[in-house]
Amino acid sequence: MKKNLSREVFISILMVSLAAAYSGAFSQGIRPWPDNLRYWEFRGKPVLLLGGSADDDLFQYAGFEEQLDTLVSCGGNVIRNTMSSQDSTRPWPFARVNGSYDLDRFNSEYWERFSRLLAEAHRRDVVVQVEVWATFSYYREAWTLFNPFNPSLNSNYTEARSGLPSVNQSHPTRADNPFFRTPPKYLNNKVVLPYQEKFVDKILSFTFQYDNVLYAMDNETSADPRWGEYWAGYIKKKAAQAGREVFVTEMWDPWELTHPWHLFTIDHPETYDFIDISQNNWQEGQKHQEALAYVRERIKDSPRPVNNTKVYAVRGGERWLNPRLAVDRFWGNVWGGCASTRFHRPTEAGSGIGINSTARRAIRGIRESLAGFEVFLSRVNDRLLKDRSENEAYCLEEEGRAWAVMFPEGGRVLLEPARAPAGAAFEVRWFDADYLAWQPAYVVRSEPYIPLGAPGPGRWVARVEARQ
Repeated sequence: MKKNLSREVFISILMVSLAAAYSGAFSQGIRPWPDNLRYWEFRGKPVLLLGGSADDDLFQYAGFEEQLDTLVSCGGNVIRNTMSSQDSTRPWPFARVNGSYDLDRFNSEYWERFSRLLAEAHRRDVVVQVEVWATFSYYREAWTLFNPFNPSLNSNYTEARSGLPSVNQSHPTRADNPFFRTPPKYLNNKVVLPYQEKFVDKILSFTFQYDNVLYAMDNETSADPRWGEYWAGYIKKKAAQAGREVFVTEMWDPWELTHPWHLFTIDHPETYDFIDISQNNWQEGQKHQEALAYVRERIKDSPRPVNNTKVYAVRGGERWLNPRLAVDRFWGNVWGGCASTRFHRPTEAGSGIGINSTARRAIRGIRESLAGFEVFLSRVNDRLLKDRSENEAYCLEEEGRAWAVMFPEGGRVLLEPARAPAGAAFEVRWFDADYLAWQPAYVVRSEPYIPLGAPGPGRWVARVEARQ
């Protein structure tokens, strides 16, 4: 009896210890950094998320391991993964039985790919931002011909019973597919919603095994806010039941961040733990940066990380790539105080540069130009720049100690080294972001401004540090 009791006590202690170890390991996963909630922390350290990849649904991409290796080799650490399929060339999440999808049976190939991506990203310390509902998979040809939730393609419900159409030819901006109206506070579709929950539960059964996952409810959504709010709450509830902490957001379609839809994310930290503003990356130059300033001001009393999981390389209304425009937006996001920025895909009808040589140089450039600068304790302070023209330069400030001034295309400004020690001298170093090269440092004194003139055209960063 005593022997059995001792064994039971031992097992109980062991289980408690393992649970504590498991919880402790995941407590160091991706989360807002407690010392500055505008940035992420990963495994105990603040981290700036920079990324790019050749596709959005990267788990469906043949040879994604090479993509991850390329990303890591240049200093990247974040990818986007939409739970997408789009057509017949890539597996869908449910299995086919006798020619029709069965929503009670999963397609193992789809989920094995997803599981492998999560494991490989985790092994390389790469954060994965998962988009649960791949919006474009639920409209037009993708819905009509391929999507398992289409009632004409599965054996689980009919068009009449589900309220879902068999054909949809609309662009997602119309948001006219009732698939996105199922939550209880909306149409309360008790036929379709359980299958949607089954799909999300399957995603979570994999993601909850890892500490490097963020969640976006949708891609470029125009759906009623009740849709995203439901799934944000659902995922958080499931996480709480599993003893996990998760962070969720929504990605809206409008390009203007002042659009009322964006406020459902920006103004509601109780629902959304971080903000994705990818569509701002259709804007350019000063307007792009002013939109970032708008968000910073709006969330100043409830700071959260601001992510950009898509940085485009085209101008609105145009079809050809402009890599320089993508790089401008990418760097601008960092100097606008964002926590994450990632180049959009170049594949098929893509409008990004992925992780090509230009993207890799941009990631390396940001890492090198900010080495030794406490970006996580800095703040955006462009008001310190005098005689500045529109879009000429942007400033990150470590208050009274150091400044990083980024020039997108050469230029000359005066820097006011506010709150620097009286009588301090200042060391100035210039980084050539196009050639990834530092120039020799020199020392100046402010009278009361420090003149900063880029040594040439192209992108430069001036690193200024106060010296006693």
